[in-house]
Amino acid sequence: MSLDLRIPGTLEAAGLAVLVDQGGLTAVGGIPAPLIQPASIDLRLSAEGYRMPGSVLPLAGERVRDLVEGLAFERIDLSKPAVLARNQVYVVRLMESAALPAGLAGYANGKSTTGRIDLATRVLADGSPRYDRLPPGYQGELWIELIPRSFTVVARQGVALNQAIFFAERRVLGQDQLAVRHARTPLLRLADGSVAPDAVFDGRLVMTADLDRPVVGFVAKRTQKMLILDQGGHRAQDFFDPLPCPDRGMMFLEQDRFYILATRERVVVPNDLACEMVPYEATAGDFRAHYAGFFDPGWGIDGDRAPGAVAVLEVRPHQDDLLLRHRQPICAMAFEALQQTCTRPYGTCGNTYAAQDGPRLSKHFS
Repeated sequence: MSLDLRIPGTLEAAGLAVLVDQGGLTAVGGIPAPLIQPASIDLRLSAEGYRMPGSVLPLAGERVRDLVEGLAFERIDLSKPAVLARNQVYVVRLMESAALPAGLAGYANGKSTTGRIDLATRVLADGSPRYDRLPPGYQGELWIELIPRSFTVVARQGVALNQAIFFAERRVLGQDQLAVRHARTPLLRLADGSVAPDAVFDGRLVMTADLDRPVVGFVAKRTQKMLILDQGGHRAQDFFDPLPCPDRGMMFLEQDRFYILATRERVVVPNDLACEMVPYEATAGDFRAHYAGFFDPGWGIDGDRAPGAVAVLEVRPHQDDLLLRHRQPICAMAFEALQQTCTRPYGTCGNTYAAQDGPRLSKHFS
């Protein structure tokens, strides 16, 4: 099998395996098959890291390595556990390097587990003055910027904190296409199984906050405890406080605090599509509702049934405190077409969050 870049759309698992086999993405020691997800590839930290004075972006023609080595406060060795302090900026080389064929581009985003611990990630590529973007035909090293927001973390080589999709021509469904598809095979449902009404807005499916359950979410605690990224079994109560159902369906969110919440609606991602969570609308409020935005084909599908699965929200009000109300629009889903129907959809390989039904902490916690 070979890649046919004349076919538009995002690569799914089979195409991604071909990309790796043909050397489009390489790593010393190879890229293990479990890193290939239904429509993305997990990217891992290498041993080479740096503590930086702030966020940086290369200019056209500039190597990330030269930029980082010229500005770094210190070099960090991640071949053994390394402490990354809260609110500090780090840049780490990824184990994977790219040699993309002409016409194939990439886009990266944090993994859901990474977003749920408030660890911000952004990929850097040589000569690309945009975060998380690999230009068509990109050849070179890959780097990742890490900013622990709520917790000091302990990182080590081999940990996968983000993922990348690859596409010859990204085909995001427009307003009319999305409306037709949602009417034919619902992409958003409510808890009772009914189709979410009036969900399509400006080429997106709008989702709302769920503040009507016994525990509506969690808020990050101010703690000096360290979260070890490659270990589970952390005590949730050391890092998060639960949020009970609020009075009158309204919750007060403090500026620059980190919250885990859930959507009222349940997302369904058919096997020929993938989707990304995006801000609902810039004018709807100054807060961020999701740090890790990819939803794989097969999300919310259980065999022959498609009940949908809630999306977990990572919410941080930036400029002001926020009064969040039950059923308030908070984020939206942008759907895109795959190059072909996914051969290994989400939930068929023991994925961590396949059965989540409400706000859920990351897999780091017992």
